[in-house]
Amino acid sequence: MILDPGSLTLAALPLPITLAVSVIDGRRRIIPDPLNLLLLASGLAVATLREPDPATLAACLAQAAMAFGLLWALRALYTRLRGRTGLGLGDVKFVGAATAWIGLTGLPFLILIASTTALAALALAALAGRQITREFRLPFGPFLAVGLHAALLAGHIP
Repeated sequence: MILDPGSLTLAALPLPITLAVSVIDGRRRIIPDPLNLLLLASGLAVATLREPDPATLAACLAQAAMAFGLLWALRALYTRLRGRTGLGLGDVKFVGAATAWIGLTGLPFLILIASTTALAALALAALAGRQITREFRLPFGPFLAVGLHAALLAGHIP
């Protein structure tokens, strides 16, 4: 598969934001709201530049809100059923913001890549001798960032 320069450029645009998210989440286990807002705003701006129609902006914003709502509900359900939080609110906000870049149709791909790479990281940690218990916490932001870039490279653009 050969990627065209446009796909590579588009996939690289959010890189400064996702690198910052990855470093901060990796160190502090938090994704700052300003970075999520910047990711959302830049995704909306790119969508508007690609298709300068007010309906495009509204559709991207609506899809981002739906993704946020879906992940927020999943987070709340998990917390209620398990009695502990499984997904951070910053991760939920990141997914909503990322959806402005890839649309709802790209969301399953983003989640698949993020989950698969996180599971691979857990497997490598276990192979390296780390104890993987129920209390083990893995910052998910870096994996969501990988999922976003993979979705963009795969052509998931609203």
